[in-house]
Amino acid sequence: MCGIYGMIAGPDVEPTGTILQRMAAQLVHRGPDGDGIARRGRAALGCRRLAIIDVVGGAQPISDESGDVIAVCNGEIYNHRELRAGLESRGHRFRTRSDAEVIPHLYEERGPDFVDALEGMFGVAVWDARAERLVLARDRMGEKPLYYAPLARGLVFASEPKAILATGLVAPVADGAALGAFLGTGYIAGARTGFAEIARLEAGTRLILDRRGSRVESFWDVARFLAEPALRLDLETAARALRAELERAVDAALVSDVPVGVFLSGGLDSSAVAALARRRLGPDLDTFTVAFDVPGFDERRYAALVSRALGTRHHVLTVTPELFLDGLRALAPLIDEPISDQSLVPTFLLARHARTRVKVILVGEGSDELFAGYPTYVGGLLAARYGRLPDTIRRTLARLAPHLGASAGNITLRYMARRFLEMAEEPAVVRHRAWTGCMTAADVEELAVPGGPLVVDGASEVFAARSELDSLLGLDLTGYLRDELLTNLDRATMAASLEGRAPFMNHRLVELACRLPADVKLRHVVGKLVLRRAVADLVPTTVRRRVKRGLSVPLAAWLAGPLRSFARETLARLDPNVVRPAVVRELFEAHVERRRDNRRELWALIVLQLWADACGVVWAEPEGEVEAMSVGRATR
Repeated sequence: MCGIYGMIAGPDVEPTGTILQRMAAQLVHRGPDGDGIARRGRAALGCRRLAIIDVVGGAQPISDESGDVIAVCNGEIYNHRELRAGLESRGHRFRTRSDAEVIPHLYEERGPDFVDALEGMFGVAVWDARAERLVLARDRMGEKPLYYAPLARGLVFASEPKAILATGLVAPVADGAALGAFLGTGYIAGARTGFAEIARLEAGTRLILDRRGSRVESFWDVARFLAEPALRLDLETAARALRAELERAVDAALVSDVPVGVFLSGGLDSSAVAALARRRLGPDLDTFTVAFDVPGFDERRYAALVSRALGTRHHVLTVTPELFLDGLRALAPLIDEPISDQSLVPTFLLARHARTRVKVILVGEGSDELFAGYPTYVGGLLAARYGRLPDTIRRTLARLAPHLGASAGNITLRYMARRFLEMAEEPAVVRHRAWTGCMTAADVEELAVPGGPLVVDGASEVFAARSELDSLLGLDLTGYLRDELLTNLDRATMAASLEGRAPFMNHRLVELACRLPADVKLRHVVGKLVLRRAVADLVPTTVRRRVKRGLSVPLAAWLAGPLRSFARETLARLDPNVVRPAVVRELFEAHVERRRDNRRELWALIVLQLWADACGVVWAEPEGEVEAMSVGRATR
């Protein structure tokens, strides 16, 4: 696990020591254990290291025997021992026990296709000095990040955008279309970032830069497995196959020379991961839970139940509004990609707490998108039935939605009913995006200054799959999961110099899950059916039957209460050339007065401003004059 960075020089710029030092300084949190730079020809590759495997000898960059092929890797190659054995049998010589050292040797044999052999999570850069070729590659599901910015006949890359901005060669100009999409979904999807001049290498792709120019190629795509015919498996057979892959995935994710723990929420996913890890690591396994002293949000009793059943050393961190704000202020300087997932802060706080005992943490991310665990998938089934009701009944129910008001609790029945009625008659994709996102296209259009830098695109995504459920799962696997949840996990854990690993993202497990029939995942109103059956002997019955909760923050109440001043001050800094002050004021006042729960909309705007503050974002010039921003003091 590391922060990688580097540059391929063009005719007008070269990778000076000063530029490389500035890049490295932005990534210290990702790699506090050392810094290394290798130069060869017109290339310089660097790595800030978090030592996990071969702690003493595994420094990067690392090369083949000749020194002509140089590699840096952020992440872990879980199958490095098997790959090493094969390479050694074919005459390759190794100098370390590092997992990253297999990469330059695989490149010697396979060229850019080396990535096909890797199992794990990774952002990789390889420089071939003889061919003057750079290869950047990112793991199949997008667990580890990699960003780049083209230069004149060259390129600069890094694990985080701020390291690219630190070069002084790339301006922090906002991408208005990407940020308009962010306000809708809560994340920036695909190859775009918040910056017009910086791109994200997408999951399962590689970039090749050589004498012929540059190109980006896909080497793996989850869509294939959701489009081809489903496996003909009944529930029991599917559960046995899933159990075998899950055991293998957890075993692979436990590869480490340093202590490993588990984030344990008390839900099905993390409990299954903890149970399998406990079988391997024994009673020394540490588990960690976030708690809130707020009814409806606190899951500590479920986590404690699982911990007692498994016999782990359990640790609980209670997050108060004051601690939440302290964590947000600690994170704010590192925010260089806007993500509106409110769990970023408590995940960081828990990671910082866990880092005092372990250096690697396993998590349960990805299960809901693979096995239909979210209430939104059930909502899709109910929407089809709702559509068959008489028009008069549907119109009457729809008129009730605005009167359901704001919810003081978590995802309450009232909150879900309002969101359901607001979108139930929309097409499946539009409906699903509205339920999982922050704002509708109409909301963003109302918020954005006419002629300003924000670009509103109301087009719906399409994901071709064999069924409507598989299509929605595909949208979440390639959007919400990859670009919000996994980015959130990476940023929160790495801000605390902790390596987060998600066994459910093992690509072999993903391939199996995507080929399972829809009816073993969601049946009637029960999601994750096949997973519940697969881990029935691992987790307590109470946990196995629990309704999906997720890590939720009492944000609605906190924004209207103890975080009100912080929210008001942050929203007041929003550029009035970008968003309409009157619309922001109404969102804030309606929330504080409990007329409507606007937690998602407000949090997205707060994150947008924190990102702009951290990166010195430059917005495009607006058309015409606009009023000054002022978020007034609202009362209950």
